[in-house]
Amino acid sequence: MPALTSRMMLNDYVNRSALLKRLMVLWLITALLACSVTGSVPVLELPQPPTEKINHHWVSTGETLYAIAWRYDIDPTNLAKANGLKQPFTVVEGQRLSLLPASRPLTVPVLKESKQAVVAKPRQMPIEVIEHASSKPLVLGTWQWPAIGKVSKGFTQAKNAAHKGIDISGSYGQPVMAANHGIVVYSGSGLAAYGKLLIIKHGDTFLSAYAHNSRLLVETGTKVKVGEKIAEIGQSGTTHNHLHFEIRKKGRPVNPMSLLPLK
Repeated sequence: MPALTSRMMLNDYVNRSALLKRLMVLWLITALLACSVTGSVPVLELPQPPTEKINHHWVSTGETLYAIAWRYDIDPTNLAKANGLKQPFTVVEGQRLSLLPASRPLTVPVLKESKQAVVAKPRQMPIEVIEHASSKPLVLGTWQWPAIGKVSKGFTQAKNAAHKGIDISGSYGQPVMAANHGIVVYSGSGLAAYGKLLIIKHGDTFLSAYAHNSRLLVETGTKVKVGEKIAEIGQSGTTHNHLHFEIRKKGRPVNPMSLLPLK
């Protein structure tokens, strides 16, 4: 019976993938036909996964709890609480995380006996998020623009066309700066729709993300200051050079324009 269920899920996934590919090809043909009339170049934005609600996530190589929380629009603290994780919120490859709301306090101890554990043995060293526990904690400063350029696409929470941040136009290799003091909690390309992505934690409330970079200049665990160069603009995960910038407050997307200074 489990094998039958797995085959059904696989077939469903293949069918949905094939449908998505057909829709994208149809869109591209339509755009090219329009292009022949207007002379404009079509811009293709990849869909932002996930597109459906699921209850669990299996940790893959290179993922951190913060990146997983970002993917599902969940407050990292709540995700840690739901899975009985303590600082520094370490997750390992093969671990099964619940995405459901927390129903137990964060202080519940983690099971130590491997016979009772619900996670697979890691095939690599634990992926740790280095918290700024030593010296003085970083204090949230004034938000600054992460790149120089015009806003080509704004923030929207429209049901069928949500855009969780803003797009800032720029040229390939243009500097990307930290929008506030913080610590890098993700540096990689594990979220395909974001390309080469950086996520920075600002205290216990805010996270910011910098997507589609051509180069990432800081690693997970690095402390950064507002205005510090952290990446370079590119088109990874998209079709044109720009910076996609997001801010999350307790896991919820907020309009960056409400926090950034007026130009």
